Amino acid sequence: MIVDKKGQFFRFIGSAVLRASILWLAIPGLASRGQAPQPPAGLTILTPHEGVDFTPYTTDLLEAVRRGWYAKMPDEAKVGAKGRVSVIFKIRKNGKLDHKPKVESGSGKKRLDDAEVAAIRVSAPFEHLPEAFKGPYIELRIQFLYNLPLTALNP
Repeated sequence: MIVDKKGQFFRFIGSAVLRASILWLAIPGLASRGQAPQPPAGLTILTPHEGVDFTPYTTDLLEAVRRGWYAKMPDEAKVGAKGRVSVIFKIRKNGKLDHKPKVESGSGKKRLDDAEVAAIRVSAPFEHLPEAFKGPYIELRIQFLYNLPLTALNP
C-alpha cells in the first residue's frame, strides 16, 4: 500500500489498483490557544462533549473502523466505484453501540453503503468513553470516501 501527500492510498490487488481516501489517517488539527482539539477529518462529534478531548479516543476508534472497512470493502470499490457515504451512530459509556449505525446520506450504491455500516458494527465494541466525559453516550458522524479526494468531504 502506498499513501500520497493528498491522503490517497493505492493498494495493489492482483492487477487492479484500489484508490480511496483514508479519512482517519488525517492528523487531527492542533488546537489553537483556547480552542478544543479538532477530531480527524471526516469525523464529527454530534453531541456536546463537555470540553473533553476526544482526539485520542476518536483516533483509536477510526483506526478500528478503518480495519473493518478494508475487510468489508465491496469488489466494485476495488475496481474504481466512486461514492461518499455518511454514517451516524452512538457509542455508550461502556463502548458498545447504542443502536445499529444509520446511513445519513448514501452513495447511491447499496453495497458501498452497507459496507460502511458493517465496518462500524464489526469494529464494536469500542473502548469505554473517557472518564472525564459525563454524558451517557456520544453520537458520531463518519464520512467514508470511495475513490474520491478529501475535498469531497461535506463540511
